[in-house]
Amino acid sequence: MREVADALKAPYLQTRSRSAFLLEQWSRGVSEILAALESPQFDRVVFQAISRLVQIDFTVAFAYRGRVRPLILACTVEEPYRRVMLDDYVSGPYLLDPFFHAALSGTKSGCYRLSSFAPDQFRQSEYYRTHYHRTQIGEEIGFFFELPDHVTGVLSVLRWRQHSPISRPEFSILQAIETSLRAIVIKRWSDASKRMDRPQRIEGERGAVGNEFFDDFKSFGGSQLSLREHQIVSLILQGHSTESIARQLDLSPGTVKVHRRNVYRKLGISSQAELFAAFLESMREREVERTSHRVQTAG
Repeated sequence: MREVADALKAPYLQTRSRSAFLLEQWSRGVSEILAALESPQFDRVVFQAISRLVQIDFTVAFAYRGRVRPLILACTVEEPYRRVMLDDYVSGPYLLDPFFHAALSGTKSGCYRLSSFAPDQFRQSEYYRTHYHRTQIGEEIGFFFELPDHVTGVLSVLRWRQHSPISRPEFSILQAIETSLRAIVIKRWSDASKRMDRPQRIEGERGAVGNEFFDDFKSFGGSQLSLREHQIVSLILQGHSTESIARQLDLSPGTVKVHRRNVYRKLGISSQAELFAAFLESMREREVERTSHRVQTAG
């Protein structure tokens, strides 16, 4: 009977032993992160601490406030992917990122899969094909945390495409460490707002966006496109299907298709790939204008 009892205990002991091991590893990690709180090695130490619990390949972190250019907080990936993930991203494509829109809509602090916010055809979008294929990202999990002055921080842990997706047990581990990790990164990046551009207007509360949600796309296509067409362009580029756009804007799918054809005709294009390329070019031109304005203002 004793042998049977021991056999029945074995799975419990194994689970308890693993939990104790993970707790020990995270306690060690927290100690090391706190010791590096003011150090240039902070990003790497955080990456190493999380890696002891769940296999990840690198981390990136951004601060978002309204629709202004995000602030790069951290990155542990090396070239050639660093430029695409950081410089290219903040020059305009961030406007199509599901995590950006989640921050803009007031998502609460927590741990989320990118897929939980992605539109229904996100993986078929040109943004996904271009950004994620160029960077070889396969899986992204984001830790959301609130910073002073209406800033939302997102620390992402990522895996390369050649690796398997993060499993449910692994995701549960990440969720378990979210509260303590959030407290630490808030201390590290509490001054983020001081290093960011100020939006033309800051909503009274996080998530109060309304039609301003589409403001960033008004410069794309200029006066050629109507407000409704700008709205539809933004949703197409984010990865929404015709049916999803119809639901978002309370239109019929047929009306959405008519608007799409009109947009393509006005812009002289014939595919979503060309639409995305035109959008990127518009963002580059806008960035040049902003840089020129900053230089003139500083002078």
